[in-house]
Amino acid sequence: MDLTGKWKYKEDYGYGVAEGELFLKQEGNDLSGRIIFTDKLDGEDGYMLQEFLVGRLEEHKVKLDAEEFDIIHSEHEIEYELDSWFGILVDDDTIIGVSKDGQGIEGKFTFTREKN
Repeated sequence: MDLTGKWKYKEDYGYGVAEGELFLKQEGNDLSGRIIFTDKLDGEDGYMLQEFLVGRLEEHKVKLDAEEFDIIHSEHEIEYELDSWFGILVDDDTIIGVSKDGQGIEGKFTFTREKN
């Protein structure tokens, strides 16, 4: 299974919703890439950022960890904690799982492969 490609990202973490795109490259079982998304907290203006990722695929388990981030757009000052994603490959084009950031906030996410 090769996870290389572009994936649609959606996550609900209780305080808001994040949506965007994940760009993955797979070499062996090693994964790398970046995720670009808009994060909208309930009752606040959203912001857009990207995180640079490393990870692994082991059988049907996918683990991704952000190593750094860039804020692409924000109307206000934000503090951001890096994310980690722990998912299961449910079919060739869908990964579902749980994310956790440096503050311990968890969310439920879906990555859906975009077809060319």
